[in-house]
Amino acid sequence: MPDRHQAIRLALASALTVALSVSAAFHAWAADVQWSGLLDLVAAEHTDAYLLNTLTHGDNPWDAYRLRIFAESQVDDHLRVQGQFVYDDGSGVYVDGAYVVFTPWASRDLRVLAGKQPWMIGTYAPRRYSNKNPLIGTPLMYQYHTSLQWHDIPANADVLLGASGTGQSGVRYAGFPQGQGMPIVDENYWDVGVLLAGSQRPLEYSAGVTAGAPSWGSTTHDDNSGKTVLGRVGFAPTPELRLGVSGAYGPYLLDALNPQLPLGHTVNDYHQTVLMADLEVLVGHAELHAEGTHNRWETPTVGDLDVDAGYVELKYGLSSGLYVAGRFDTEQVGKIRDLSEGEHPWDWNVNRLETGIGYRVTRDVTAKLVYQRTERGGGDPTVEDQTESIFGAQLSIGF
Repeated sequence: MPDRHQAIRLALASALTVALSVSAAFHAWAADVQWSGLLDLVAAEHTDAYLLNTLTHGDNPWDAYRLRIFAESQVDDHLRVQGQFVYDDGSGVYVDGAYVVFTPWASRDLRVLAGKQPWMIGTYAPRRYSNKNPLIGTPLMYQYHTSLQWHDIPANADVLLGASGTGQSGVRYAGFPQGQGMPIVDENYWDVGVLLAGSQRPLEYSAGVTAGAPSWGSTTHDDNSGKTVLGRVGFAPTPELRLGVSGAYGPYLLDALNPQLPLGHTVNDYHQTVLMADLEVLVGHAELHAEGTHNRWETPTVGDLDVDAGYVELKYGLSSGLYVAGRFDTEQVGKIRDLSEGEHPWDWNVNRLETGIGYRVTRDVTAKLVYQRTERGGGDPTVEDQTESIFGAQLSIGF
């Protein structure tokens, strides 16, 4: 019995030693974490255009406030940990990103990223933050929710056409709202994956695999057994010019839909295909950013659903810190045949114009006045166009 008690005491002592060592290591690591933040304060008029900007988590860039916290820790010469957290009344607290960056060689721009991370297609991700975005809203291709869903299938073309225009407010396939539809690339909902990124001037490159598709990330558990492959190749011959092409291909539907599919098919047979091109030109005080995409969702009941989208964004800044900016946005959907063999756009077409002026008060504080106008419905003579606008002021405060 004494030997048993001695063994227990030894085990407890060993466990306590390990716990203290882990605790000390954690506190040493925590002391090295670099914290920073971004606070967005917005005063905007109350209009229906607000709903057209609502993001997947329920928050909105036109919300009265949003707090974003960044955490970064350089574990050693090769490994870095990064995290982003968002608080907004519309969504509460959520984890925007949490991933590790492994750099094998300090002398080469080559990184392996693993975790919940930005979409490695297109070039908007670094400019999504209020201190980088000269306006308030998000380009349609990265934000606007179509009437197609990842967790439900329209029974036929007429059901899908009946749901046109409901993607932002709640898709109605069965007469009642079933949640938002999918955007082309959901920049508000990063996915879990493993990617390789780097550059060898003048070339830039990225490639990897994610659990979900660009229109619907799979972050808690895999929604299906398939994976999305994606990547970008860019060309930057000078600091003033940058252009590239991106692509993604993978299944997007929920695995629970398998019993509803034609015999011999699974959700892994129906893919989202994204093809993108991007351009960036910097000339003096002027900046031009442009992106375009052709997107296709394969469906088991209504065939292929196409969307072409793109935007052009211009900004001109003065040495005083004042700037003017504007972005023209469009999203045009393809046509499908209804049960009477008539052809109609499968969702509403959308055009958006956003303009504004800004002033960089300090290095970390920017004030903006922004006007946004959104037109929806064009392309189908049976649909009456709807136009909504919103005007607001934003203060972006970094700390």
